[in-house]
Amino acid sequence: MGEPWADRERLAAAADLLAEKVDVLLDRIVDSAIGPARAHSADQLRDDSEARLLTRIAIEHLAGMNPALDVQRALRAGMTWDQIGGAAGIGANAARARWSAGKTTDPHPTPEPAPAPREQARRHQPGRRRAVDDQQMPMF
Repeated sequence: MGEPWADRERLAAAADLLAEKVDVLLDRIVDSAIGPARAHSADQLRDDSEARLLTRIAIEHLAGMNPALDVQRALRAGMTWDQIGGAAGIGANAARARWSAGKTTDPHPTPEPAPAPREQARRHQPGRRRAVDDQQMPMF
């Protein structure tokens, strides 16, 4: 069929680089939206971190990006579906349905290779006739 148009390892490295750049850019955008972090106590740090995370979720959602990783971070930090849904402008149930655990955790999943068709998987045995495949057209 010809050579692949790109090496999978190079594509994965490029995707990782893009994800890192997007993460840095998103942090800068959050800084411009709510200001840089200025916490002086543990409570202020927690509140600031929650505000920053919910702002990230809101921006990602409004930009048409999938905030699933930030949603998982928010859940691990103890935030509720109500807070997460509120940030995205949707209800708690809609947020849970869209981003519940186990749905999407890897933004760049590696697809599983397709299994070989049954006819190709079998070895041709001399002296035995192969069954006609439904996709083969008869000669006559």
